[in-house]
Amino acid sequence: MPPPMTSIPLERYPGLPPLFLDFARGASRFHPDPPTLDAALERGKAILSGGRRRLPVTAFRFRSTAGRRAAEDLAGGRAVAVLAGHQIGLFTGPLYTLVKAFDAILLARELTQRGLPAVPVFWALTDDHDLEEIAKTAKPGPDGPQSFVLEGADRSNRRPVGSLPIPGAVSRIVEAFRKDGPGEEAAEILDLAARRYAAGTTYGEAFIESLLDLTEDDPLLVVDPLEEPIAQAARELFSIGLERRAEIGQTLRQTALAIEQTGRKPAVPFREEVFPFFVLEDGIRRRVEAAELEEAGSRVSQGELGVSADVLTRPVLKSVVLPVAASVLGPSEIAYHAQSLTLFPIFDAPLPVLVPRTFLVVRGAAERRAAQALGVADEDLLAPRAAAREAAVVPQADRVCEIAQRLDAEMATLAPEVEALDPTLAGALETARRKAAYQLEQLGERMRKAAERKDEVALARRRRLETMLLPGGEPAERVYPPIVFLRIWGGGVLDAIRSVAGSGGREVRIVDADAAADAQPKRSRAG
Repeated sequence: MPPPMTSIPLERYPGLPPLFLDFARGASRFHPDPPTLDAALERGKAILSGGRRRLPVTAFRFRSTAGRRAAEDLAGGRAVAVLAGHQIGLFTGPLYTLVKAFDAILLARELTQRGLPAVPVFWALTDDHDLEEIAKTAKPGPDGPQSFVLEGADRSNRRPVGSLPIPGAVSRIVEAFRKDGPGEEAAEILDLAARRYAAGTTYGEAFIESLLDLTEDDPLLVVDPLEEPIAQAARELFSIGLERRAEIGQTLRQTALAIEQTGRKPAVPFREEVFPFFVLEDGIRRRVEAAELEEAGSRVSQGELGVSADVLTRPVLKSVVLPVAASVLGPSEIAYHAQSLTLFPIFDAPLPVLVPRTFLVVRGAAERRAAQALGVADEDLLAPRAAAREAAVVPQADRVCEIAQRLDAEMATLAPEVEALDPTLAGALETARRKAAYQLEQLGERMRKAAERKDEVALARRRRLETMLLPGGEPAERVYPPIVFLRIWGGGVLDAIRSVAGSGGREVRIVDADAAADAQPKRSRAG
């Protein structure tokens, strides 16, 4: 049974690009296809009958006999691909990377059920050089999110990260995670992550094996663009781009202008001098200067230089080497596809149907209780709030203070009458007056302290809620890797996420992970 859940309007998800929101509302002139199963079905049928280029079985990484059959079906032209992809982040990167894989798996299954054989494929961005982004991770801490970055992870790196070895300091990060989530299953989860991300293992190998661990119940295929079948296709695409660079430049310029005329900003600013490919020379990924394009083209054709597609030509390369019926994408990816899609006809590549990934908020009983106590509705779970302390307003204490002042004034008016009645009672009246004022003052102070303690509890609850759901103002699925959620709720959280896969682009799904964990038998993923 699927876990209980509600949803949040997509517009309440922080930081979504306007071009993506246009697409999600069906109002984008730069994205020709609706993100529907019917559109993917029709596109897949057309692609499958076209007899296009195919990758060999050896180009795919997979687990199980079902995975091999899927690879054989793609290589044999008997199936289309439903593609997802992302950077090869530490511990598979933020949770939404895994969510994209689950989306591709579900969509491929649904297309197959409707008569179009489809296979989920994940494109691991091993040729990216952004080590600063890839070699970082985070986990919830007592005072907010704790971030970790491996040494050497800075913007100066120009080598494709897929072939770089993971440094020894990764063990310290693993140990920091180990302090959380006690229990046998939590220990197994961390042990597996430690084995996959052992020092000396390459970032690419660790990512691919970990992703296959997390999707082991499904025949997911993974491709590595640094491997020769795709590397060769990239070199060929570079040569075609060189021949048609004037057309490419004109197309990108016109598209950027058209986007600006709608009041939006192009996701990738147009620069006349930039050729939309990198070359790989002596292990370094770099742009090609305009003055050296011809020479670079000659060296590429002779195999002296490798080629890596950039953010605009990578989608084209994917559709050149794979029969992509549908591509599962995040909001920023869909935004830059507004420019990338215009390049597909130039390279004679079929356009895939773009499908937004699923957006998630994963919570448990502690988060539900905190939200309820704070009066935070589900639709406001992703609304950032200031955690700054404000002075507590305690009307009850103020009222006691007013009563004390009135009582003091009334007792003061009694002094002449009491003294006239019996002069010896004057001292007793003054004592009673001081004691009453003191007792009421103490009562008011105790009431204020009680309110402060309550305020402290509220601040702690809010801090906990934001740490788990909106760390640093970012949705948790964009910050924490899957092992954070696995260590809190166990393997059942993966089933909970699978149960809502395929719902992207319309709303943000709230998954009650503890309900799923309680309903599912414990399963070890220790390998």
